[in-house]
Amino acid sequence: MTRVTFVLITMLTLVFTPLAAQDLRGWCFPAEGCMGVQIPIGSGTYGACDSSCTLTNPVAIRDMEATLYDEVCEGDWGSNSIRKMFVSQSYGERMFAINGDSIIELERCR
Repeated sequence: MTRVTFVLITMLTLVFTPLAAQDLRGWCFPAEGCMGVQIPIGSGTYGACDSSCTLTNPVAIRDMEATLYDEVCEGDWGSNSIRKMFVSQSYGERMFAINGDSIIELERCR
């Protein structure tokens, strides 16, 4: 394989990798806690009680309907960063958010 072909394939892979991430539009964290309303996550940025969180660096999980993100949340208390995975089940009928502490079943936004 020539060097040009290798570089071209590598560049195309890097450019199109984020497209493999799951589409989170239409999914919400359930209404509970201090906000009392569903929290939409589809834009990749969402507010939760006293913090604002952003999902970055999506990585599609091979052979699964799942995407792993870096999640950074900031508030008056400071900031923290965790890994969060979103997993689709039953052909997109159910969605779960998983991190080291919890598994949350998401809801369709109303």
